[in-house]
Amino acid sequence: MVELILPPDPRSLLPPLLACLPTAFVSPQPPPALLPLLSPILRQRVQILSSVSSSPTDSWLRLLCWDAGKAERLQELVDGTCFEPHPVSGEIELPDEMPITYKRVDEETLQSRILVPEYNLKTIYLWCPNDEDGGGPGWRVAELLPGEGSAEDDSSWADSIGEANSLAKDKIMEDALREAEEGDNAASQEEDDDDDDYWARYDATPGRTPNVKSPAPNPLSSLQRPGVGEDSYFSRYADVQPAMDNHDPSEEQPELGTSSLNGDMLASLLQPQSNKTGSAEPARTNGYPTDGSMDMERAMALNHPRPSSTSSASSDAVEKLEQEAENQSACEIGVKQHISSNIKSLFRLAKCTGISRAEFQDLVKTELELLNLSED
Repeated sequence: MVELILPPDPRSLLPPLLACLPTAFVSPQPPPALLPLLSPILRQRVQILSSVSSSPTDSWLRLLCWDAGKAERLQELVDGTCFEPHPVSGEIELPDEMPITYKRVDEETLQSRILVPEYNLKTIYLWCPNDEDGGGPGWRVAELLPGEGSAEDDSSWADSIGEANSLAKDKIMEDALREAEEGDNAASQEEDDDDDDYWARYDATPGRTPNVKSPAPNPLSSLQRPGVGEDSYFSRYADVQPAMDNHDPSEEQPELGTSSLNGDMLASLLQPQSNKTGSAEPARTNGYPTDGSMDMERAMALNHPRPSSTSSASSDAVEKLEQEAENQSACEIGVKQHISSNIKSLFRLAKCTGISRAEFQDLVKTELELLNLSED
């Protein structure tokens, strides 16, 4: 259900407020007629702070402005202004034209601004749909400001409630896009920092040469000593191990000694041993003697051929199929994750623009049905 918001009527809202302002210099407590005109938050502020104020010079008029500097200027303006009521109507006269502008702060906060150039005042009203203490829904004073200068950009205020709602939606979209762009820039900057850290490791690596096992002698120290010939000097390099040579004689293992084992010991153990009388056992076929006591056909029936091993071609085909299946599974998982992340990003974007979850689900279902129609 759409809530009906009526535009503020300056001639019914401003006179009661202006009539209460001169009493701030007479009584330290706000008049009872002022509290119903204020918004719930400002009403609590005036009630609490005016009751606990210990200084008689502190006026409740300053509490109508949230900024301390503007509050002091507001008190000076009200002190120097004469709010005289009309002799016939008994109300304070107002100019014929008073511009009214609107601003949508969020989904639940709608403000209106009424300028009173005759008194150099600016009143900010807040629409309160549920204000039992103030007499029901209506416009309540959110802040009273001096009309001099403008602390915020006038472009944020619109001439109508509809324009204010449109400006608020555009601002939400711009903020969402700016946050997304800042997130991408932060991610790119983080990747660049990771790359810099990676290459910085190489810069921090000391440029030293590896230690060699047999460093060469110092040629200057050898030549400077008297009595050392040129041949004896260069002969010292014969024992130097080059750094690029993989073969190091000092790492060679000593040769193994002669073994007491014969190479044909296993074969000799497998040969038929002669018995104590020196007679050799008869030859066997598959473990059975061939002297005619065992059926030759039974012995040959047990001589089965060994199964042949699988060919390398079939093994390569199986490995290729397994690799293709693994690649297809990884690709499918990556596509699913990509679709899921895109759906989540679209939902966050829709939520920032004010689209509800139900509307987003209906939109996705509609697109899926259109895909079915296009496939048919």
